[in-house]
Amino acid sequence: MHFLTIDSSTGIEAGVCHEELGMVRDLAVATSASTREHAEKLTPLIQGALAKAGIERPDAIVVGTGPGAFTGLRAGLVTARTLARAWGVPLYGVSTLEILGLAASDQGAQEVVPIIDARRKEVYAMRVRPMGADDVAVIEAPEVLTPAELAERLRHEPAILAAMSADLYPELGERLVVAPRPSVMARIASSRLARIEAGEELSLDTEPLYLRRPDIHQG
Repeated sequence: MHFLTIDSSTGIEAGVCHEELGMVRDLAVATSASTREHAEKLTPLIQGALAKAGIERPDAIVVGTGPGAFTGLRAGLVTARTLARAWGVPLYGVSTLEILGLAASDQGAQEVVPIIDARRKEVYAMRVRPMGADDVAVIEAPEVLTPAELAERLRHEPAILAAMSADLYPELGERLVVAPRPSVMARIASSRLARIEAGEELSLDTEPLYLRRPDIHQG
């Protein structure tokens, strides 16, 4: 089974991975660090990833649901929904923070606070811990915090920080630098899909996790 993965919560990433007999391996990743023109840049990245993986279309799509910048996140979700309809394939949504949390768990972290830059000198953060090999359990729901607020919380409730950059608010201290690889996204989606089919009440919907309104509505 081939998965196309899309995440535009921060930068822009498209990837392809293959699942067989419970094992998921990455086939292709195409990225852009740009925080602008997501809609224009995403389609060529998807086409490039599919071409590198040697497939015309996937069997399913997994999209990151944020949190992230309003415009960029919306572009990824709209693109994923459009492609899923056009190809007639299922679409699954997974929080980008949970994706970072599982990537950190793969490096041995047991309790993780994944963080994403929320701009305005704030971060999006949540607290998770591994649940099996292919998913995480949410211990504290995602929220918007200043680095100082997060640092104070970690002083009383220690956990490993995980981010996509070592340069994100260095005053927070050391953190694992992780990459939300396509295989990590697919593993979470596959794990939850199996649990849903077994009767658990879980969600893989693609509603965006904005946490706050876009800048244009502030004031």
